[in-house]
Amino acid sequence: IIVVGAGVGGLSAAARLAHAGYQVEVVEKGSTPGGRCGRLNIDGFSFATGATLLLIPEGLEETFWVVGRKLSDYLTLQRCDPNYRLHFRDGSDVTFTTELTQMANELERIEPGAFRRYLEFLALGREQYKVSLERFVGRNFDSVMQMFTPGNLRQVLRIRAHKKMYPEVGRFFSDERLRAAMTFQTMYLGISPFEAPAVYGLLPFTELAVGIWFPQGGMYAVPLALEKLCRELGVRFHYRADVTSIDVDAGQAKGLTLKDGTRLTADAVVCNADLPWAYKNLIDPAVSQLPRAEKLKYTSSAFMMYLGTRKKYEGLLHHNVVFGGDYPSAFHDIFERRVVPEDPAFYVNAPAHSDPSMAPEGKDALYVLVPVPNRETAIDWKVEGSKVREKVLDRLAELGHGDLRQNIEVERHFTPDDYALSLNLERGSAFGLSHNFFQVGPFRPANVDPNVSNLFFVGASTQPGTGLPMVMLSAKLVLERVLNGVPLHTAKPGLTAGVLEQAA
Repeated sequence: IIVVGAGVGGLSAAARLAHAGYQVEVVEKGSTPGGRCGRLNIDGFSFATGATLLLIPEGLEETFWVVGRKLSDYLTLQRCDPNYRLHFRDGSDVTFTTELTQMANELERIEPGAFRRYLEFLALGREQYKVSLERFVGRNFDSVMQMFTPGNLRQVLRIRAHKKMYPEVGRFFSDERLRAAMTFQTMYLGISPFEAPAVYGLLPFTELAVGIWFPQGGMYAVPLALEKLCRELGVRFHYRADVTSIDVDAGQAKGLTLKDGTRLTADAVVCNADLPWAYKNLIDPAVSQLPRAEKLKYTSSAFMMYLGTRKKYEGLLHHNVVFGGDYPSAFHDIFERRVVPEDPAFYVNAPAHSDPSMAPEGKDALYVLVPVPNRETAIDWKVEGSKVREKVLDRLAELGHGDLRQNIEVERHFTPDDYALSLNLERGSAFGLSHNFFQVGPFRPANVDPNVSNLFFVGASTQPGTGLPMVMLSAKLVLERVLNGVPLHTAKPGLTAGVLEQAA
């Protein structure tokens, strides 16, 4: 089996497939593993290029456990506590933590009586998390009817998945600042809280009840650990190998053609490249096309600033969120008007505050993410990028970091154009396909091609969705598909049944 792409989904799938008994080769156009979960090193400063926090670490633990390994032998995880600090336009702030006494003090300071309702909010989030995993995201769907059974419909109503997230959070909190603080997490999925299903209340639950985690050495330690695991299981890697087509013969995937003309044959192909991009660029449309391609909705993108500073900014936590003045308008600008908000919200990650190896001694490696529209609207980032940069630095100056401009030692930017050109993400959407109600479960593009046998997909734009926990779960689901479709010619006796049991 050939896996196209060494992102976290592709690496997780390769490990599971190799453990099942398949000969696995990974083909990656870049020179290192990671995909979106990459790393940028400049003069001793280390920056993540994708995710900066790890939620639901048990998903990562399970990926190692299922192949007979212990995560702790490959990675050291530390909990970030407090979780993050949120800054509001009126000058107020709130610090979120998993420690209930401190959290009670913070919430009551903003809205008297909020802590009791917060506990109720977490209880609902727990149910949303549990039901979603068991009934909707943790399984393969072959038809819409498998999702809409009477039992599942009852659960949809019980966890309020048919409602919108922002108004649902309003049932628990009156203060607009707390409503924002409990809903902005939908941007981890690149969608607006005003359009996101209320079931995504599971996101603040996972942060505040389970916790936020950070791997020693940065988030890039995750793909490095997965690559090491894969090599131990016999997976072979081909880097700097740019795929130009997935080869199909008589309705079956037979391998790949590389940019240099090399052809690699295989019994099956698992594609970890962005699914909509892959259908557009790697698969002959006469052979198969992405269903509903023109009607699919995409997530937002991001304008990234990587700042290496000459000093450490002690006023920052590891994770910091800075809101603009008009919370609803910001999302309307990004998702409806498709313009950069006039007063943008942004996120600042300062990982050296938890792991000093991320920056030279006494310095900071600051990662700034500004949510912006994807490339469905043409934006000149040479012009717009400098405007966004100035607004971010002005806002940080207002928060007490007035000398940041003159203390920038290294600086790099990454725009929606870069997401499209460097990472092959359709429309420069940083998080892949959107997660509205009709693009999840059986409505989301399937992890097996309907027209080409032995062609499978893993990653953010197939089932179940985006984010590190979901793409690792995607690898588990695709293993089940492969085992049902591709015979194991050289498996060890008795192995297939055991792996099928684990997949189930």
